[in-house]
Amino acid sequence: MRLHARPTTSSGRMARAYATLLVLLMVIVGVATISIVGLNIVRSRYENTANTMTALKRSFAADDKPDWDYWTRTSSLNTSMTFVRVRAYRGNKHVRTFYSRHARRFLRDDWRSARLLKNINIRYQSKVGVYYRASSWSHRDKEHVHYEIWVSLNNVLRLFRTIFLTIVGITILGLVLGIPVIYILARRLNQPLLDLTTAAQNIVNTDQPNYQETLPVPDAPDEVHNLSLEFNRLLRSLNQQVLRNRQFVSDASHELRTPIAGIRGHVALIRRHGRDHPEIIPDSLVAIDDESLKMQHLIVSLLQLSRMDQAELARTAVDLCPLVQKVVAQLQAQVSQTINVQLPLRAVACANADSVEQILSALVMNAQKYSPERSTITVGLAVVAARVMLTVSDHGIGIPANEKPKVFDRFYRVDSSRSKQVAGTGLGLAIVQRLVELNGGQVTIADNLPRGTRFVVTLPGAQASN
Repeated sequence: MRLHARPTTSSGRMARAYATLLVLLMVIVGVATISIVGLNIVRSRYENTANTMTALKRSFAADDKPDWDYWTRTSSLNTSMTFVRVRAYRGNKHVRTFYSRHARRFLRDDWRSARLLKNINIRYQSKVGVYYRASSWSHRDKEHVHYEIWVSLNNVLRLFRTIFLTIVGITILGLVLGIPVIYILARRLNQPLLDLTTAAQNIVNTDQPNYQETLPVPDAPDEVHNLSLEFNRLLRSLNQQVLRNRQFVSDASHELRTPIAGIRGHVALIRRHGRDHPEIIPDSLVAIDDESLKMQHLIVSLLQLSRMDQAELARTAVDLCPLVQKVVAQLQAQVSQTINVQLPLRAVACANADSVEQILSALVMNAQKYSPERSTITVGLAVVAARVMLTVSDHGIGIPANEKPKVFDRFYRVDSSRSKQVAGTGLGLAIVQRLVELNGGQVTIADNLPRGTRFVVTLPGAQASN
């Protein structure tokens, strides 16, 4: 239950956030709809009232009386719900008043109406509802005429109420249907993340990991699917690194155990029999020196590999032809095989010269170990497109096809070569591969027909300096 607490809380927070967003969105849409519709209705009613006022002024006949029939025909409002009072003044004296149909009774009923909004002529009467009062003055034949029109807003309010209730109903319905859907979708979207979290915690908390564990990969949503694939790629990479490190520690321990056992054996032999048989001491010291030298070479190689894991090489344009000739001249004196060199006029690569010398030396010495004493080792250079290819070929025992991918592993040796006659730490080719990678190249293995092995180092080319 503890593993599910956090994801569930996260799912609830996500659902609440989406629900809140839905409520705000629907409220905003509702307010905006009511506001826009209301403004248009009010503007339309105001324009209709202005047109009615204009029609009322035009309805006065020659006898200075309103022509109510003309006003009714030309008015843009419902005149049965619109009431008019016209009062004429001469100076400050009221001389006559005209009323539209039922206007006298309308103005007499509940005259104590309350103004709803200050400075806005909207009034309410308990019997007739809400009305808007518009007034205007005009001058006619030495008289000042005051026009008053009361326009009913009851139908506008009913329309507003209908719109408001409709929007409120739609909002409530949307919330009733939308919030559960949001919670369901949030749980469905969060479930793959919950499964990933649970699987990751199970991997972390397992007592005996086998370094083959993977996280579940959901089919949807695509983002979580892709994230799971990338997590599994990272997990495989980390597992492989852990397995390599464990294998490296195991192999290093095994390789160091042999010379240590030899040294301790000869030390014990000298202690037991050295005084009575002093003739064994020189041989034991030679053996101890040989075994300690093996340990020294192994430790130096291990330190070199460790440093190269984080190393960066400075690369420049270098002509490999004179470099190969120099290295081959130095190595020819150390090997019994004949080193044959095949070089073009120029082979300029973008590489680190010192590391290329180390690569070539390691490959030639590796060929020397597994080749007959009177055979030939061939070192060649070739420029192919924008790459420089360095090859070292021998006529030795060869490498089986199923063993080729493994020869660059640390401490690995082909089974047929595991003998005490072949010296080495098993790290030489691992160092070669790492140096080649630091130079931006790659190293491959092929058969050297009819017999033997050919190592091919491909390095990036560079334009030779003039």
